[in-house]
Amino acid sequence: MWHRKLSIAAAAAALAAGLAAPAHANLVLLNEATLSGQGIGAVFTVLTLQSGSPTTESGGVNFNGTVFGDASTGSSQSRTFTFADLSLANASELRLIVNLAEPGSETPPSVVATNTGSFNSLSNSVTLNAFNSTGTVSQQFSLASGTILNQVAGGVGGSGLVLGLDAAQTTQLNAFIAANLGTEVFTVGATFANAAGGNDVIQAARGTVAAIPEPETYALMLAGLGVVGFVARRRKRAD
Repeated sequence: MWHRKLSIAAAAAALAAGLAAPAHANLVLLNEATLSGQGIGAVFTVLTLQSGSPTTESGGVNFNGTVFGDASTGSSQSRTFTFADLSLANASELRLIVNLAEPGSETPPSVVATNTGSFNSLSNSVTLNAFNSTGTVSQQFSLASGTILNQVAGGVGGSGLVLGLDAAQTTQLNAFIAANLGTEVFTVGATFANAAGGNDVIQAARGTVAAIPEPETYALMLAGLGVVGFVARRRKRAD
């Protein structure tokens, strides 16, 4: 009997720990964008990274707006934000735009988003952190570690890499907003390897493109196209 009680207690503890821990999901690269007039201070910049070690820069913004690591200070460079700041009606509209300005021979610039930074999980790869009113991280959405970010062209404001959430993570974030609207706080952190000391910025923006399908949806789409092609060939032979 005591074995059964111990098992039930262990299961309850595991469940409680799972509920208390923030959910982890992925940001995905949607597209590349040619931009104009997107320099620091001209747009809603939520994170600016510079310096760090010779090849790695890492840092982010805390719940209270303070910064850590290689994040630049000043609200025009690194800051918190809310849904209202971006006039968002749905999480599918949320976009993060990575804008690289690595000096030297990198034309265009390229960095590797990685989890090997010297700081906490708020700055793994490229991470969107969602806090509730008490300052607890409730949701985290991160770009897959090891993702190579190759920019279209060099220079802050010239081009950018657009990140967003897939359908499942959009639903997850919408549920969080429904429970915390008006008290939510978002921050962004990042760690870039293969950096060369330039101003690398991440902007938050409102996009109009729907959330990208999940991999299973792509598979169904491809299967559907295959069936359409097969039927078309059959009809052509019949004619």
